[in-house]
Order: sequence, then C-alpha cells, then structure tokens
Amino acid sequence: MPKKSIDEDGLIEEFDDEGGLEFDQGDELDFAGEDDLLTEDMEEEEDLAPSVLYKGISRPKTDEDWRQLLMEASQDGVPAYQISEGYREGDLIVHPEFALGVVIKIISPKKMEVIFERSKKLMAQNVIPPK
Repeated sequence: MPKKSIDEDGLIEEFDDEGGLEFDQGDELDFAGEDDLLTEDMEEEEDLAPSVLYKGISRPKTDEDWRQLLMEASQDGVPAYQISEGYREGDLIVHPEFALGVVIKIISPKKMEVIFERSKKLMAQNVIPPK
C-alpha cells in the first residue's frame, strides 16, 4: 500500500515501504507490557509528589468524591503550588490562598483543574513567568 510523506518543500510524495509495519482494520494491539517501558528515572519522579491516587484506588468521578479523598489525604510533604512546575492527575498541592488542593484533570500541558475544599479552579502549570 503506498504511503505518503511530506518533503522539505511541503509537497506530498508517495512511496512504498517494503518491510514496514502495516495494520489492517482487524488487527488488535496489545498494550499489556506498557508498564515495562518506564525507566528507573520516571519511577523515581513519580514518588516525588504526594498523590491521592495510589495503587488499588479508582479515579473519583465527581467533585465530591475528589473532595473526600482530599480530606483524607495527609498534608505531610505536600509541595507549594508553583506555576512553573508540572503536575499530574491526583497530585496534591498547597496554594497560598486556597489551601490544600488536588489536581483532578490535566486539560493541556499548561492548564489543569484543581479541587480545593470550597472551590474548583482552572490553574496554570509549566509556565515560565517573565523576568
């Protein structure tokens, strides 16, 4: 089956890829070993930030379920919110105005939704403030 590629000038050219991988509509992909792809560095990084999501717990579906996990969470070692830092779903943060919060959704690499005890906020992440 001809494949398409874009050359440097932005033109599309067709070529045949002998020996390349092709998938038919009926093919199934197996992701059973995806956890094996983690490097040791990634595993260590995961342990740095406290999270309300731990092995054996399912992701909460409602804001109130997230708040319940937040109330049960320990505040020991919870980092202060930094706009320049990156966060993952389930991470705990301490905001100077809103207090303890939990990241409930990563919207984009620069936006996240955080549940606090009394409110839900859309917050920035991975943003380098201007000097």
